[in-house]
Amino acid sequence: METPHLGDQELEVLTYISSQAPVTAREVAEKFAEDRNLARTTILTVIERLRKKGYLTRRRREGVYEYVPRVAQSEVMNGMVRQFIQRTLGGSVSPVVAYLSQSREISETELDELQALVDQLKREKRDEG
Repeated sequence: METPHLGDQELEVLTYISSQAPVTAREVAEKFAEDRNLARTTILTVIERLRKKGYLTRRRREGVYEYVPRVAQSEVMNGMVRQFIQRTLGGSVSPVVAYLSQSREISETELDELQALVDQLKREKRDEG
């Protein structure tokens, strides 16, 4: 499933809602007014866009809408990475791997996780053939 594009502000709001859910629009607006000096109407617009794109759902509770993510944060990130690789890198993961090989900011834990993913991919490829 192709996930709708998310802007930086949308991603930031979605990440916050995912970490705090269920959360009211007022709570989100207060957080971003304090941290980013964003107007309440701006945040309400972002929340509504996220809802229309299918990332959020809402339910009325005691007369107030509470928002929860409809899509798991990991699924959102996977979709964004997939879109980046398809649109920006023409479907090739080699530039990402090249970047990782030059990055000195990767921890041993992350390297172990990457190795496990490579091992899994190799097993799956062998099983297909």
